Amino acid sequence: MDSTDRLAQLKKRYHCSLSAKATELEARWSTVTTSGFSSPALTELTRYVHRLAGSTGMYGYEVPAQLARNLERCLRQPDPAENVWQEQISACVHSLAQALANSQRTT
Repeated sequence: MDSTDRLAQLKKRYHCSLSAKATELEARWSTVTTSGFSSPALTELTRYVHRLAGSTGMYGYEVPAQLARNLERCLRQPDPAENVWQEQISACVHSLAQALANSQRTT
């Protein structure tokens, strides 16, 4: 198998994982909210979003990549006591999850 075939397989595997990534993102956000916005849960969510920003961009999913970068930026300036911040993060998480799921369905 040549490198072109391997790359195509990697892209296909990543594409097939987008819905699972959306589900994982929402589960991690749920963990953050149920933990009372604990620092460890926020750190884990931020790491996951950082990895999503990189991998979605690398595989050419520009909309999810941009949404992930925006979400990561917001997560790195937390103010979990503020309802506005919580609502903003929640909206960003759901937008990114939807974009991941849509990308799997439309590509």
